[in-house]
Amino acid sequence: MEKTLNFKGGALDVLKAVLFSTLISLALVLVFAMVIKFASLDGKIIMPVNIAIKLLSVFLGIIIGFKNRENGLLKGAAAGLVYMLFTFFIFAALNGFKDVNFSWIDLITLPIAGAISGVVAVNVKGRSKRA
Repeated sequence: MEKTLNFKGGALDVLKAVLFSTLISLALVLVFAMVIKFASLDGKIIMPVNIAIKLLSVFLGIIIGFKNRENGLLKGAAAGLVYMLFTFFIFAALNGFKDVNFSWIDLITLPIAGAISGVVAVNVKGRSKRA
């Protein structure tokens, strides 16, 4: 019974982290799009800023979404991977599934960033431990 509760709590943490990460990512992408429009930035800056937005979104989403202080590495890596797949489909759908490019950089960096963020999230002092 306890393993079922731990699995449900872990899955809920991952889903909340993905939701928060996606919302943060959408907000930051909208802000960045406005900056590009009004500042007429060089096209070379778009990819590094998008990667930074995704990494920051995963980190903040996991910090906000994880409440259960167990399995931070595993839950974080899962959240990073699910976030990558979820946002890939969202942004592909927004683009009408035209010119969709899969990013190997995202596949490598987001689960690693999620794992690191998960370890940080479950070890932050001052958070209460749920039973």
